Amino acid sequence: MPMENKHLDMSPKVDPRRIARKGILELGAYVPGKATEEVKEAYGLEEVVKLASNECPLPLPDGLREVIEAEFVNLARYPDGHCRKLRRRVAAYLGVQEECLLFGNGAEECIRLIGQAFLNPSDAGLIPSPIFDAYETAIRMPGAKVVKVPIKDYQIDLEAMLSAVDRSTKIVWLCSPANPTGKIISRDAFEGFLSLLPENILVVLDEAYREFVADKRAAHAQDYIERDARVIGLRTFSKAFGLAGLRVGYLVAHPSVIEIVSMVKLPFNVNRLAQAAALSMLEEEDFVQNHVEMIQSEREHLRRELEERGAFVVPSEANFLLVKLPLDGDELFKRLLPLGFIIRPGSLWGLNQYIRLTVGTPEQNRRFLSHVDTLLAGSNK
Repeated sequence: MPMENKHLDMSPKVDPRRIARKGILELGAYVPGKATEEVKEAYGLEEVVKLASNECPLPLPDGLREVIEAEFVNLARYPDGHCRKLRRRVAAYLGVQEECLLFGNGAEECIRLIGQAFLNPSDAGLIPSPIFDAYETAIRMPGAKVVKVPIKDYQIDLEAMLSAVDRSTKIVWLCSPANPTGKIISRDAFEGFLSLLPENILVVLDEAYREFVADKRAAHAQDYIERDARVIGLRTFSKAFGLAGLRVGYLVAHPSVIEIVSMVKLPFNVNRLAQAAALSMLEEEDFVQNHVEMIQSEREHLRRELEERGAFVVPSEANFLLVKLPLDGDELFKRLLPLGFIIRPGSLWGLNQYIRLTVGTPEQNRRFLSHVDTLLAGSNK
């Protein structure tokens, strides 16, 4: 017999907000890009193009399906908590020691692990602003203080970051290419920054978009980890390798750092399917190369086309563009949804006149530009 549906008094006897840990109520919930399923249902669409979350726009290789199906028979067993096979393969891919790697449920878990491992309530973390909000969350969760340093000319201002350092500073968070601007930190600038930074402060260099970088001047964390334990690199399989739905990210750092972070890591944080898929995608060199080359080519094509339409486009080394159009970003976002296109409005970072646009396939980009032409023509009437 089904239970009778009664209207229960759901008012709590104790307000959980009064007993929540200090700093938790200051956290802002992450605002994900709209899901394609949500937009399809809302507007009765059969196809939706998502150019909001910097995901891979290509269908993944058929070999990946076979790998995932083969792993099905093992799903009743816990995964390898140390990701041994994947760690061995990634170490060879990067040219680092296996002891320099630690894997997580996406790079975002790795970001939180760093905060949990190193930050005390008396500490402070420096972050550029605007930037990916996961860094602020990682600082606030252990009760540490967030110090925001404005970017300058769309670039992380390393000089201003140094000026903001004080006795409470424990971690400086950097991102190259930066999200949402797409700008890199050069090797020369990074080395100059390190030379002036106190020796007891960690530097996290998030390189989630590294594979798309064409600029040879870019700094890379793995070049520093053996001689400077302060530098912690972040990488992911979500972008160039197309595994955003399976969540595999990793730290690249000195073994002494990896040892400390591993103490707060959950035992089985990367599931079997994710590990198998990441291993498989490392062998799909042609797919990854074709994906990266397409993004680099279309990134430049989109930039030119948008500038011809009167837009300002920040030069980017990532798989997205920060764009200022004659239309308000939120308004453009709303008007594109019924047309089957999802973009990221810049208001999320306080950039109301901007959008962040993921680079799609040539066909997706052509259709997007066509819709922009129609909307721009309508706004000029």
